[in-house]
Amino acid sequence: MKSFKEYQNESPVPVPLQEGVEPDTLLIKLSNTEYELEIADTPGKIQEGLSGRDYIPRKTGMIFIMPKEEIQEFWMRDCNTDMDILFLDEQGDIVNLHRMLRERAQASFESDLDYMSRLTSYSSGTPAKYAIEIPAGDITRLGLYIGQHVDIPK
Repeated sequence: MKSFKEYQNESPVPVPLQEGVEPDTLLIKLSNTEYELEIADTPGKIQEGLSGRDYIPRKTGMIFIMPKEEIQEFWMRDCNTDMDILFLDEQGDIVNLHRMLRERAQASFESDLDYMSRLTSYSSGTPAKYAIEIPAGDITRLGLYIGQHVDIPK
């Protein structure tokens, strides 16, 4: 697994934008529900993710487009709300799903290393090219499952 610093040295994956949506977003159907997802395709956007947000509006979220298909690890650094995450392979098949729980904020006496070491890690388990973060509970509400296919615009 690569560290974030290793990702910083790689070029971001170019993503064509769809017509009729905001720049840097994609419309993606999960089950029969359309989501407008912000695109995280650069090291900075990937690291920031949805941190600092107090909530994720319904039918929105973020799609992370990773430089390579490999095992991915996510955590809830500076995240203020629970959320669901789907990991997908290069073909768009769901390889893993998690409910990610908000973590206690970093204490003033806590070093970055101590803070990061106590955060729960959520893994794709097998190689994944994409990760999608959506509001907490949507995996269950939509009936999403491992092996289900999601069309990813390319």
